[in-house]
Amino acid sequence: MKINKTKLVFVLLFTIPNLLLFAQNTYYVATNGDDSNTGTESNPFKTFNKAVSVMSPGSTCIIRGGVYEEQLSVNKNGAAGNYLTFKAADGENVTIKATTFINGWQLHSGNIYKTSVDMFIEERFRNVYHNQAHMDLARWPNNEDNNRFTVDCKFIESGGNNFFTLTEVPDFDWTGGLVYYIGGHSGTSWTRRITSSTTTRVEHGGVDITKWPFDPHNPTILRNGHRGQLYLFNKLEALDYAREWYYDESAKTLYFQTADGSKPNDDTVEYATHKFTAELRGNYIKIEGIKFFGGSVKIRGDFNVFENNEVIHGSEGFDNLASTSAGVGESAIEVLGPSTIVRNCRINHSSANGISIQNWAGAHNSIIEKNTISNIDYLGIHATPIRSTANNVKILKNRVFNSGRDGIYVSGNTCEVAYNDVSKSQLINADSGVFYTVGNNDLKGTEVHHNWFHDSKPPTYAGTKAAGIYLDNNSKGYVVHHNVVWNVSWSGYQVNWANWNLDFFHNTLWNCGQAMASWVNGYEQKNNRVYNNYSNVGDWFDETGFDVKDNLISAASPFVDADAQNFLPTETGLVVDKGVVVSGFAKSFNGTAPDLGAYEYNGTAWTAGVYAIEDTGSTLSSEDIVKDDAIEIMYPNPAHDILNVSFKNSLDFSNSSIEIYSMLGNKVESFDIEEKVIDGKVTIPISTLTTGNYLVKVILPDGISNKILVKK
Repeated sequence: MKINKTKLVFVLLFTIPNLLLFAQNTYYVATNGDDSNTGTESNPFKTFNKAVSVMSPGSTCIIRGGVYEEQLSVNKNGAAGNYLTFKAADGENVTIKATTFINGWQLHSGNIYKTSVDMFIEERFRNVYHNQAHMDLARWPNNEDNNRFTVDCKFIESGGNNFFTLTEVPDFDWTGGLVYYIGGHSGTSWTRRITSSTTTRVEHGGVDITKWPFDPHNPTILRNGHRGQLYLFNKLEALDYAREWYYDESAKTLYFQTADGSKPNDDTVEYATHKFTAELRGNYIKIEGIKFFGGSVKIRGDFNVFENNEVIHGSEGFDNLASTSAGVGESAIEVLGPSTIVRNCRINHSSANGISIQNWAGAHNSIIEKNTISNIDYLGIHATPIRSTANNVKILKNRVFNSGRDGIYVSGNTCEVAYNDVSKSQLINADSGVFYTVGNNDLKGTEVHHNWFHDSKPPTYAGTKAAGIYLDNNSKGYVVHHNVVWNVSWSGYQVNWANWNLDFFHNTLWNCGQAMASWVNGYEQKNNRVYNNYSNVGDWFDETGFDVKDNLISAASPFVDADAQNFLPTETGLVVDKGVVVSGFAKSFNGTAPDLGAYEYNGTAWTAGVYAIEDTGSTLSSEDIVKDDAIEIMYPNPAHDILNVSFKNSLDFSNSSIEIYSMLGNKVESFDIEEKVIDGKVTIPISTLTTGNYLVKVILPDGISNKILVKK
């Protein structure tokens, strides 16, 4: 048979590379790659899209270190046990960003520089960053303290549905600019387009002040001694201060003033080019070890895993100008698919939500676990670091701090909120809670337990209404037990309107404005139980519909050291054996009866947050908390004056250290292992530590071990 050699060569050249791709299961992407390559480690692809196009269930895409401006868009499926995995190469830093650098700066006037650019993204998502720090859209009054939570507004004199009056307004035409307003009630804010202005009056697009949420949040309402406050923004004439910018859309020109007034250096200023850094449209997709900057992550598919990632400035921008309801805004991570896992991630900076889990999209059965979420809701709207409206969602062991309004919001059915450490919410708003829910017409069957909710107080202009656990209008079917609420300015528990089937068992309230309160407002309240709780101030709400018994109000602390947040009962404490066994509620206890409050004498010293110790009902032993691959034993534990750490094998202790952190995340001690190690053991003094629980972080060249220390 005669063979056509030309055709054979062509077939081989075409077939062999594609057979290699078909046989591959691991692909590489690098900033210096090429999509005509085979995707191997030595011949990586250039783009994520190319990698996605050749991947199949079980494939892994390893992303080499560098900065990528391409959106990670995955529109195909993995399979159960065979995820499509996208991960950073071991030991390499990968950043995917929704921004790009802009250069070519020329002096405009004074300290203001300008450059030409087409900021084609939707107006409210336009953002500018300098050295990766978020800059302010030109405004009056200026953000002089560079703290986005302080708002820096001017109080108004009066107003109506479409105007405000002030004693002074900068004397230029604000038409086309924007006004941000937060009312005297301070429950939420809203933003509108300015239609005209004088030196004492600003008119805007208008709101319906007869309907929620504008009826209590408008300038006709006097609350907390004022009718609200505002700032004006988005005009070139307002660009008169450090860290401000303005974009002239008609001239396609960006104006900017740096912090020190100098000309911006090349590759230091960047602007938003697209809304999302990643969008997962398929099922069984796993994302690991990547930093996402300047854009949000949208997870649409089912059974996806987002783990060990960072999302910085995930969702920035001003509020929706057309909003006619209580604005909740966008999210740094938006979960729209069921059975999603978001775990061990860091989410930092968002003008609205941190993570949202959406009921309307069917994002049920999702897990939000061991994340650190901070600096959320700079707008002061109904946004939250964790906001879940879906059903069967588990929110576990997260650390949340610094938010404009609430700390955690959950309104779905049969959810679990447990072992979270949530603090410093209500930095802009009031009439809100560290944990908050509202308006539920059915019995939720949601359990809120073993959380720390603490250290929240609104700004002076907002009054004192920062609750610890706030079950607002018509909340029904919540079991709230074994939580500790401390240092909040309003109620430990606040319950309003038609509350049914609420159970408050075994909670500890310390230094709250009051123990428990309710605004009944003429509604029926029924089948609510308040048992075995402790507070050092206030009263329990025991009106019709509330069964209140076996609780204690006592200014005398029954705890080891409440001021140091050690709420373990002392042996002779007033709470020991003073509780009642609650029918239908299982709880192990020592002694003759359950103790009051969140902890049991000689029970588990449980903790909350990313390194939480779960409540097993018994005292933790060394075996429970110190075993791992590197450490032989950490003893004694509990400890009083000294702590010994013995290592299993001969290890490299160069550049190694032991760091001790409070459970609020503050480093309190640090020791160099190489200087102290003798025969594989390090002895460190801890007598200066106050009584309580601490995280001991052992940092070795080949990894980090985290242990819990109980300090006596």
